Parts: sequence; structure tokens; C-alpha cells
Amino acid sequence: MPGTDIQFSDPITPASVVDQLAARIRARILGNEFKPGEALRQEALADAYKVSRMPIREALRRLEVEGLVVFHPNRGVTVSEVSAAEMSELFDIRLQLEPGLFAQAIERASASDIAAVEAIRARETAALAEGDTARLGALNREFHAALHAPADRPRTQAIVLSLNQHIDRYVRLQLSLGANARKTANSEHDGLLDALKHRDPIAGANRMVQHIATARRALEKAFAG
Repeated sequence: MPGTDIQFSDPITPASVVDQLAARIRARILGNEFKPGEALRQEALADAYKVSRMPIREALRRLEVEGLVVFHPNRGVTVSEVSAAEMSELFDIRLQLEPGLFAQAIERASASDIAAVEAIRARETAALAEGDTARLGALNREFHAALHAPADRPRTQAIVLSLNQHIDRYVRLQLSLGANARKTANSEHDGLLDALKHRDPIAGANRMVQHIATARRALEKAFAG
């Protein structure tokens, strides 16, 4: 009986057109080039990126899942607003999930896990010295993901990853509040890394609570004006 010979004519690229479009539009939203409430015209985006409207629409749907854009019936797409109420809810969820997840990660972390976190910290320190807020925001999310990775709790980690995608704009807002805010976050990251290196899950959980609470207080103050 002859076997089935399946031929594939189109190679799979590392990143599809939709992936690339979503990444570029996301970066412009997180960088505040596209501002909260601003309309995103699909025709204009298609012209700018030299693609059809279909991949633009698919990319925007992905960003809708991340909470970055809103589709309005018969009104098009806008960048989602930021609000004190949403920020408060998101940080409440962080407080419920991240401290425990980090404690579990500390208990299971290998030397290579710790080295990975240290490498990200080195890049964060460089970005802080250069005053690169945009890069700091991206590295902040990468740092937290690396802290949680050793926990080997894939479902919880997936929820936290999705949460941090939604919260990214608020973290970047916090980091843009001034040099003191960035220095405080940087110092707290040193404390989290220290707890990881010393294999102290209780200190790690407590420091994560403090870290999240500090960011929340700074944002509450910013929203209060």
C-alpha cells in the first residue's frame, strides 16, 4: 500500500504578516504614538504598511484581545482608553496571582533560570542609565516573565502573561512619571532578584506584593492629578 506523499509549497516564516503588523501597531500604542481614544483607520494603516485591509483587521483583532483597541459597531476601531478603575482591577488581579507564582518559581529555580533573570536585569540597568522608557517597559514585562518561568505552572503563567499584556500601558505610564519612579522600580527589581538568588520564597512573595503595591500607589496618584 503506497504511503501518502504530502507536498508543501509554501514555507512557514518565523513571523507572519499579521504577527508583524500586530507587533508594529502594538509598539505605536504602547509608545503613545497612537493615543487613547484615537481612531485607527484600517484603510490608512493598510496604505502605510503596503498591505491589504484583511491582515490589518486580523492584527487589530489580536490587539483587541490584549485590551489595546476597541471595535465599535459602525464606528470603526479606536485605541482603548486608560482609566483608574481598570488599573485598579488589573493590579488587584496581579496581587492575587504574582506573589504566589513567584514563590513557587523560587522553590524550583535552577542556576540557569537565575542567570536568565540576571541577564535581563543587566539590560534593564543599561536602559535605565540611558533613560530609555520604552525599552524599560518591554524589559519589565520580560523580567517578570523570567521570574515566573521556573514555577512550571503553565495555566497560571498564561493568565499572568495575558494580564501583563493588558497592564503594559499602565506600567509604562508609571515608568514615565519621573526618574524617581524608575529608580524605585529598578531597586525593587534588585530585591526580587535577591530573593530568587537566596532561594527565599517568603521574602520573594512579600517583595512582589510591595512592588505591585508601590506601582499601584504611584498610578493612583497620577490619575488623581
